[in-house]
Amino acid sequence: MGKQDFAYTLRRLLGIILAISLMGWVKTLFVLEKSGFRYDINGLRAWAVLSVVLFHFLIPGFSGGFAGVDVFFVISGWLMTDMIVSGLHQNKFRLGAFYLSRAKRIFPALIVLVLVLLGIGWLVLPTPDYQELGSQSGYALGFISNIDFARADGYFDSAAHEKWLLHTWSLGVEWQFYILFPLFLMLVYKLVGGRLPWIFAALVGLVVSSYLYSVWLSPRAPTDAFYLLPTRAWEMAAGGVVFMLSTLKHKPKLPAWLYGLGWLFVLGTFALVSSETQWPGPWAAFAVLGTMMILLAERQENPLIRHPFAQWIGLRSYSIYLWHWPLAVFLFFIQQQEHVGWVLAMMGLSLLLGHLSYQFIENPTRTGLNKVSIKKATTCVLLSLIGSYALAAVVKESHFSGRVAPEIDAIAAEVTNTNPLRERCLANKSSGEPVGCTYGADKEDGGRLGVIVLGDSHGASVVRAMERVLPEQQYALDWTMSGCGMIRGLQVKNNWDYSCAQFIENVLARSAELPANVPVLMVSRFSQYFAGKNQAATAQAPNYYIQSPYTERSETFYSEMSDGLVAAACAFAEHRPVFMLRPIPEMPVNVPQYMSRSLLFGGSLERVNVSRSEYHKRQARVRAAQDQAAAQCGVKLLEVTDIFCDQENCWGDKNGRPMYYDDDHLSEYGADFLAPQLKRVLEQSNWGQNGR
Repeated sequence: MGKQDFAYTLRRLLGIILAISLMGWVKTLFVLEKSGFRYDINGLRAWAVLSVVLFHFLIPGFSGGFAGVDVFFVISGWLMTDMIVSGLHQNKFRLGAFYLSRAKRIFPALIVLVLVLLGIGWLVLPTPDYQELGSQSGYALGFISNIDFARADGYFDSAAHEKWLLHTWSLGVEWQFYILFPLFLMLVYKLVGGRLPWIFAALVGLVVSSYLYSVWLSPRAPTDAFYLLPTRAWEMAAGGVVFMLSTLKHKPKLPAWLYGLGWLFVLGTFALVSSETQWPGPWAAFAVLGTMMILLAERQENPLIRHPFAQWIGLRSYSIYLWHWPLAVFLFFIQQQEHVGWVLAMMGLSLLLGHLSYQFIENPTRTGLNKVSIKKATTCVLLSLIGSYALAAVVKESHFSGRVAPEIDAIAAEVTNTNPLRERCLANKSSGEPVGCTYGADKEDGGRLGVIVLGDSHGASVVRAMERVLPEQQYALDWTMSGCGMIRGLQVKNNWDYSCAQFIENVLARSAELPANVPVLMVSRFSQYFAGKNQAATAQAPNYYIQSPYTERSETFYSEMSDGLVAAACAFAEHRPVFMLRPIPEMPVNVPQYMSRSLLFGGSLERVNVSRSEYHKRQARVRAAQDQAAAQCGVKLLEVTDIFCDQENCWGDKNGRPMYYDDDHLSEYGADFLAPQLKRVLEQSNWGQNGR
């Protein structure tokens, strides 16, 4: 061993000895005592739940109110660490008793909420909506709704307001944390021989690792990062760190300015961040750090938290949280989300129902279950949960015909009239590899490729209509990817794993290997990439780009997007005939839902439309780019306005039956009206009915 190796080994050994000595000394710094009721924690709960309520009811000034959930997570971590570490230190912690205590706190009010919603839904929801409520109820009662929602739309997408139990995602995260966190602390406690400094170090390590993972994942898979436990665990572990710091024997008093800074961080987050903010990436640290400062200060007399109203709200915060979101969804259900009177009424009703739930469900059940044996309490809780879950499963799978008029159910059912292979055949957004589903003749039995359908989910919505106009011996090839318009080089902000550009290059390379006489049908919701998902989005910064993000929709932005559209179309046109569908009219609301509800609640059928002038205004840039592709490389354009529009309006239905399954995707019924134009793809490409 050389001198350098010996010196390095000696330093390592001395460092280990010093660390062991230091840990033996600092263990006397932690003093665990039973925590009493803390007004600051209860008051902070009030601020957290009010911020969430105000955000969900679209109250100005609370664009970041969703961060109230992050505050709840920190508080929950503080309380759980207190229960677990204090119990372990006193040799009184029992895992089963811990789970039961959490179940008694959470299950009863949630079960009642689900049963009430299922009961009301029986009376007012058309069959597809009622089945979806049953599905959501099952996931909520299984405390895995966060996992289910992570596979669907994002928390801030417009479709979120159709999900009656969306808010239970946070309960799923918390319950998963409750299951794993005591196991983690018990393991650490055993490994380190109960030394509190090492437990503190383990919590810090959990905070750091989970936070770094959250920062890493948020731009790559924002929906997963928002909903799933691994990217949220740091917030709850941060509460545990604060608890451990609060047990220091000689803890420093937090200066007033730091306490004020903590409130500034929390309230500033509520007011300044928005649904456009990457969450829970680096910006979530402000809400979490602010909550940590407030908890660490332990100031019980601050009017912000000690006021009787704040204390009243804090005690009822869980029940208020449970009830407010279904009421917010109800406003969207009846299209009154912007009516001040309705909003104030629903906010007031949220407080009232929260109070009733606290007074007659939370408290009585918890008190009653505490009076019986653990075995009886566990049996009661589990039977209630299993029974409710079984009811939700029945609702999900049953039709219960006769609850509402058949014509209402028929209209509402159009939400399910979609390509049954759509989800399986759409390419994964992070892989960029096309699935390559085929429709029509079996190529193993001699079927020949008749057409390639290329595009985003709008392409997936018309591919079976294309199949239905093909000759019997031909099949359609599905090259579609959700959220991927055929714009070469397309990128999206805050999602580093978005692989649309790679997808286009992959299918372009594969296209060159296929027979040159097979036509391509390009179908995309180009307006989403040019102007945003709706008219209001046009005023916001563009979400999509090619070279670098834009802060506004400038002429440079539109020019770049147009060039990308033309580049993609012309690249495919080098190998084969290319047909491009003109933009399908986008409706302002979910067509089958709006029409069925108008008939259910208003007694008369209200149609959904967008004016023809509005359509042309929104699609002007897209249509100009398509015209450019036609002029530059012979792309053939398929007009749709005469199919869906009269002289003044574009309609969402034909003869009272919706042609859309939401607000912008054609249903199978609606897509079949494109048949005359789709036949042109075969006729004008010289591929024709005989597969020439």
